[in-house]
Amino acid sequence: MSGTRRVVTALAAAALLSTAVVAVSANPALAAADQVAAGGYAAVIKRTSYGVPHITASTIGSVAFGQAWAYAEDRFCDLADQIVKVRSERSRYFGPGPGDANLATDFAYANLGLIERAQAQAATMTGDTRDMVNGFVRGYNAFLATKGAARVPGWCAGQAWVKPITAVDLLAYDRDIALLASGGALIFPIAAATPPSTAALAVSKQQVKADVDRLTEQSRAVSSNGWALGADKSQTGKGMLIGNPHFPWEGELRFWESQLTVGSSLNVYGASLGGLPGVQIGFTDKVAWTHTVAAGARYTFYSVNLVPGQPTKYTVDGVPEAMNGKTVTLKVKQPNGSLADVTRTMYSTRYGPVLDLSAIDPSLGWNEFSAITYRDANIDNDKLIPTWLAMARATDTNGLKNAIAANQGIPWVNTIATDSAGNAFYTDSSPTPNLSPASIAEWASNPLNLLDGSNSANAWVNEPGARSPGLVPFARQPQLTRRDYVFNSNDSHWVPNANQFLTGFTPLQGPEGTPLTVRTRQNAKLINSQAKFALADLGPTILSGDTYTASQLAAYTVSACQARGHTPVVVDGTAVDIAPGCAVLAAWDKQMELASRGAVLWRETIGAVVAANPDALNEAGPLFGVPFNPADPTRTPRGAPASPDGILAGLARGMQRMRAVGLPLNVQMSQVQYTIKNGVKIPVPGSTENLGIANMAQYQPAPGTSLEPFMDPGTFVPGSDLTDKGYVVNYGTSFLLTLAYTSSGPSAKCILTYSESGDRSSPNYSDQTQLYSQKRLRDCSYSTTAINADTKSVEVIAATA
Repeated sequence: MSGTRRVVTALAAAALLSTAVVAVSANPALAAADQVAAGGYAAVIKRTSYGVPHITASTIGSVAFGQAWAYAEDRFCDLADQIVKVRSERSRYFGPGPGDANLATDFAYANLGLIERAQAQAATMTGDTRDMVNGFVRGYNAFLATKGAARVPGWCAGQAWVKPITAVDLLAYDRDIALLASGGALIFPIAAATPPSTAALAVSKQQVKADVDRLTEQSRAVSSNGWALGADKSQTGKGMLIGNPHFPWEGELRFWESQLTVGSSLNVYGASLGGLPGVQIGFTDKVAWTHTVAAGARYTFYSVNLVPGQPTKYTVDGVPEAMNGKTVTLKVKQPNGSLADVTRTMYSTRYGPVLDLSAIDPSLGWNEFSAITYRDANIDNDKLIPTWLAMARATDTNGLKNAIAANQGIPWVNTIATDSAGNAFYTDSSPTPNLSPASIAEWASNPLNLLDGSNSANAWVNEPGARSPGLVPFARQPQLTRRDYVFNSNDSHWVPNANQFLTGFTPLQGPEGTPLTVRTRQNAKLINSQAKFALADLGPTILSGDTYTASQLAAYTVSACQARGHTPVVVDGTAVDIAPGCAVLAAWDKQMELASRGAVLWRETIGAVVAANPDALNEAGPLFGVPFNPADPTRTPRGAPASPDGILAGLARGMQRMRAVGLPLNVQMSQVQYTIKNGVKIPVPGSTENLGIANMAQYQPAPGTSLEPFMDPGTFVPGSDLTDKGYVVNYGTSFLLTLAYTSSGPSAKCILTYSESGDRSSPNYSDQTQLYSQKRLRDCSYSTTAINADTKSVEVIAATA
């Protein structure tokens, strides 16, 4: 064993929790810890290269205790911040916020009632779920008690809101995660909703519209690629997996890597979202899985007719019904530091909270005639923890499928999985509203998918087998097992394989027969680029700098601009000689690699075409000549357009964009695209979705809800994501897992692109980011032998009950 051992020391602060964190010998570590913590919690944390913790314990509660401790060492502030949010206490500690943003968040979360729902859940928890939650809470609090609020790692050290958490807090935040790609995008519309002639918060229409814009696929801050290769596509004759979630690099939605082992009953390695015990993307010795954000509807909007003169009453089938009023009083920090009470009554219908969507359409506000409300499929989802724990105990893809079916707690993602027997499995089990055929027709008849809530026939239909009343049962959701491959890149369920389509499902599950994104088409191209894969192929393939647009159009563009010569292209009233840009593209290697010259110009060229023609990537027009064919969705649209005018105009605009910020047209991509760690610029590979690249890298203005300061992207060039600082990256490939099952078990290479620790003083704050800059994946140590050979530190922690 290499490296040093580290043993936890006890502090008097632990008494605050009626918990003792004790020092014990690291050899034999677990046995000694168990003796000390009889009836309590005990775990051993071995950290290998890059700070990855491998947690071993004798019970589920203890392994969760150790996981929380290790997580707190790396990302303590992420969860602490989110607990303040779900408690509706941001105004208490930070004041009302700009544009009443903190007040809005606090009132909206109070109206959602996550704390009350969590209280009910906590009172009924049993078995492993109870033990995991209680163990995780105890581990997080024990770390806080040992360190003290002033010395926790990260940006929140010493803040007044750094306090112990409860099981209710954790469950409330887990419920908030369930709402992430569900109704979580409606926080500001909930807060902005007030009865006519009632004073509203100072929530700006820009804030409301920004939330509503998050509902569209184009502006979601979460996306991914997932491949499961079966025996027919694998050189080992066993299963292989690529898990490639594209998630934020800042805020609470960063993945965190760990391994959890409990005797012979659990041994799972992978990544989790902070605040969720267990592993959400990962593998065991028999089964591996990943997730991609699903394209279906997780809620339905309703318009209800109001009783004349009574704006808090509405009718259903002509019968008046009072809205549920919830009076909420918040403690709000004043400029002088004192606290003042702010009280407001929030309203909900039988469906859910009332919304103000007037920012997108004035008729969608709360007026004297009608109000908008919604019902969320994930608000009652209390099955996240048991679902992923059951998946980690499955021994093949059929067992994993059964785990999903039994719990139905996957909140908003597709599942792509493989096993050691060479099966490849896909399903979209996301909670989906179950509507009647007539309601589906009404839902599909308008852009907002708005239903008449004053007609009870539009209620969700109860059906046996669903997790909660009104949802589509898992048995009627898309699922497929094959021996070659399945994949998903955030398009709907209908093309999990280029040769087999899944159709006939409710459109709320996702569209069918519609164009796929260029990223999905590129993934299909990469999957079919070779007959069978080896583990060494997976990382370079998914991180390829090749793009769908360049392979289809780069040569054509160069030919067209060379034929034009120095004849200017007039765009927006300005004549642009595109010959210099043409020369750059002619010399370009047609790759989006850090060393490439011409990559930035190509990105701006395609971006300009799409900005002027929003459907250019999905239909024949300025970019493609062969139209979309639903019988060949992974290869259409494609080919050169009938006229080069659109793409040459894009080249001219792309040149203008680059010149506007002083960039040479042939600038090397490494000089433009980077992230920042402790003031150091680290070049980042990849590019944006519009190019049709598998490996995404870009900037998201709101990568999460954390109050931690985010990186400054600079001032954007109008119509572009290029700024005076270049392309500052805070979103894209996050936890990349590549895995192959072999005759001796799982073999995996992976990387956490933004590194394991959020503590700027940690050696594991930027180490993997430097690796990722070079597209270097590292070994995932899974076996006891591999872990012991690479152990850098050991902590033995125990807490008495």
